[in-house]
Amino acid sequence: MSDGFACLYFLMVFLLCTAVITTAMTIQENRLKTEINVQKADQLAMEEAAVLSYIKCALLNDHLEEGSFEENGVSFSIRQTAHGATVSIGSPYAEILDITFSSDNQHVYDYDVIRSEVPA
Repeated sequence: MSDGFACLYFLMVFLLCTAVITTAMTIQENRLKTEINVQKADQLAMEEAAVLSYIKCALLNDHLEEGSFEENGVSFSIRQTAHGATVSIGSPYAEILDITFSSDNQHVYDYDVIRSEVPA
């Protein structure tokens, strides 16, 4: 009877340890994924800021042209539309910005981001 109790006791301790380790590993994995996603979001925001800065400067100088450009390590191409411009960012992360602006008063009103990637 005492052998069965000892086996059951050690089985319970083993299962408890396994559950604690699994929970700790899951928490660590979620933290790592969150950190990767935050870093990627920061990179994407910096890309968008560089492109928007270029567009605003070109609008203020009345010098917005279609073509391929590079600004602060971000390569992108601009195609003008009826309501603004469509900007395709090639590197470091690929995305498309649909920017709405007025060339009359040199003001950027809004922009939409189109991404085709999934988070980490």
